[in-house]
Amino acid sequence: MILQALCEYYDRKADAGDPLPPVGFEEKAIPFVLVLDTAGNFVQLRDTREIPEKGKPVPRSFLVPQGVKRSGAKAYETAYCLWDHYGYVLSQPKVAKPDSEPSEKEIDMAAKQHQAFVELVDRLAEEIPDDQGVQAVRAFLHNESEKEKVRQSSEFRECLKISGCNLTFQLSTETDLVCQSPHIQQWIREQPLDDENKEGVCLVTGERSKIARLHPPVKGVWGAQMAGANIVSFNIDSFNSWGKEKGNNAPVSEDVAFKYTTALNQLLRTNSPQRMQLNEISVVWWSTGENQFEQNFSSFFNDSPKDDPDQSVRAVRQLFESLQDGSFLHSEGTERFYLLGLSPNAARIAIRFWQVGTVAEFGTRIAEWFQDIELADRYVSCPPLKPLLRSTALLRKEENVPPNLQGETIRNILMGLPLPASLLQAAIKRIKAEKGDVSPYRASLIKAYLNRLYRHQKTSNKEITMAFNPEEKRIGYRLGCLFAVLEKLQADANPGLNATIRDRYYSSASCTPKAVFGTLMRLHAHHLKKLQHQGQRVNAEKRIAEIMSDINDFPAHLNLEEQGLFAIGYYHQRQALFTKKETASSKEEPEGAEA
Repeated sequence: MILQALCEYYDRKADAGDPLPPVGFEEKAIPFVLVLDTAGNFVQLRDTREIPEKGKPVPRSFLVPQGVKRSGAKAYETAYCLWDHYGYVLSQPKVAKPDSEPSEKEIDMAAKQHQAFVELVDRLAEEIPDDQGVQAVRAFLHNESEKEKVRQSSEFRECLKISGCNLTFQLSTETDLVCQSPHIQQWIREQPLDDENKEGVCLVTGERSKIARLHPPVKGVWGAQMAGANIVSFNIDSFNSWGKEKGNNAPVSEDVAFKYTTALNQLLRTNSPQRMQLNEISVVWWSTGENQFEQNFSSFFNDSPKDDPDQSVRAVRQLFESLQDGSFLHSEGTERFYLLGLSPNAARIAIRFWQVGTVAEFGTRIAEWFQDIELADRYVSCPPLKPLLRSTALLRKEENVPPNLQGETIRNILMGLPLPASLLQAAIKRIKAEKGDVSPYRASLIKAYLNRLYRHQKTSNKEITMAFNPEEKRIGYRLGCLFAVLEKLQADANPGLNATIRDRYYSSASCTPKAVFGTLMRLHAHHLKKLQHQGQRVNAEKRIAEIMSDINDFPAHLNLEEQGLFAIGYYHQRQALFTKKETASSKEEPEGAEA
């Protein structure tokens, strides 16, 4: 199913007039281009890199002949067609720094690599005698003085700063690369398939054709091998079945193998708008047709770019508008949508999750998610998932988010399932560690966790509202409200207080209320006496009495779910007090509250 969907994406791009690389080619980042004249003389070393405002220079990608995976003791014998790194193209050994002296081993290896590259170009020159570019490259490679001019150029020093810098060729009279000429494309198409490839029935197309013995590498999965890894591979005899070897155990045609790997490499490329990184999981998505949901999908989970901070809000607004006007129920809403999570493994790429549905189904579940996390807070509007998860991590750093938490959370969001219990545990743990800091993001996550749990369990428990709900009678929620009111009373009684009861008592109050609230209730009488205004005293007593009317006794313990309710009650009550303060201030009344 995965391979079939990727092949469909390859064909979809071709039908839309935006084709992916044809058979035998790939997109490759080439930082520098060797410009030659028709006689093979060096003209310049052109830097293709674009320098952003911040960050490292980004090399331009070019369509070049596909390079096979190199491995083994004699990997140096495999050269790429008219492009490769500077060891193959110029016999330049690898160096740590531009002025470093290479070792004898590196010098010997570069000489062997260059010899393989020269032999391939010589073969091309003999088989394609009419290609002016190939003849120029051949002349250049056999002229040591011209190669030395490249090494002496000022740009070559920048080239040496890039480990394994890729180079290719271009004639000064042409706009295309030498490797992109029609002669080269025809030559690649005419190359015979691997003699070891046997005929069989392709699992994807159902047609009889040559079966790919080895699949092209998939690149761009963080943590996988630099040269790429495979989703389909059989590299140990115990994996083989019925005497079959390599790709014959899962027969896929050469054409399908190229299509699915090319499509996946396109989705995984750097700065792809259809990929995101969740710790070690590389996530890509696509659909059977171009649509707004596919373009906006990243905005639901990733941080908005600094130059467009409202991107996430805009994407969510478009999503809700599409659901309301019915566009997701027709046309693009019926298109299939695919979500694939990949992570590195010992010898290949592991599939972490694979989800399939229609655009309408995924759109509805994401809209449900944003309804679950919604709070009546004017400062928090449609936050994407990543900053929410960072709020549960030490120092709010993404690298401190548990590795599996992001993937499990996204999977459950898109499947309409309850969130993982570890998410609630992480949020509550950070709140306690930071002395009761129930931030809006943490409150949103806890609210979403509890509401999705209640919805899935189909119990009598009502879902938690966006804002303070005086009709909510569950003990955890009421105790959280009481704690917020007592903290506010203390702050009003002691203006300028550096620390409140939250700093000392929040953790124990949310876990073992019976052991703490007796002390807090005795303290509140003292704080009431210190209030300077009668109106403040009356309002404080009224709020406490209203909450206590629903509390018959302080429980000895609160379970994890009730601790979540405690946090929500505390957050809602503080927001309600803050709102009342603004209203009161506008009327110039003495009543006040702190957020």
